[in-house]
Amino acid sequence: MINLKHIIFNYDKVIFLAPNDVTEFLNIANACEVEAIAYDYDPKFSKTPFYVNKDFVFDDVDMDAELFVHMNVEKTYPVKLPRGADVILIGDNEEHNGDCTPIHSCQQLIDLYNVGEVYDQGQDEEETHYYVYGKIDENRIR
Repeated sequence: MINLKHIIFNYDKVIFLAPNDVTEFLNIANACEVEAIAYDYDPKFSKTPFYVNKDFVFDDVDMDAELFVHMNVEKTYPVKLPRGADVILIGDNEEHNGDCTPIHSCQQLIDLYNVGEVYDQGQDEEETHYYVYGKIDENRIR
C-alpha cells in the first residue's frame, strides 16, 4: 500500500480522519515538527494524545490542514474536504456492519471526492483495500 510516513513529512499540518489507532504516526510526526492530529469518534481515543474525540461528519471541527488522511472512507462518506487540499483516501470493500459506501476501486475514490490531480493510487494484493493520493479539485461543483 502507500508509505504514509514518507508522505506526511512533506507537510506542516496533517489531519487523520477516522484512522483508528495511528498513535505511532502521530507521535513521530509531532516529534518531528509536523502538526498532526486525528479526529476519531471512538471513545477509546478520548484521552489519547493528539486525538480529538469528535465525529468530523456531524460535529464542528477545525478542518484546516495541508493534508487529510481519510483512512476509512467506506464508513464516513460524504465528508466535505477543503477545495485544493491534498488527500490520501483509503477504503475497502469488506462491507462491515455500518459501512455506508463500500469502496471497489481507486476510480470510485477519485469520483466520490472529486480528486482533480492524482499523485499515486493503488490497491492491496487481495483487491480489498484501495488508496488514492491526490488533490481535491479546486473547481468542484459539489
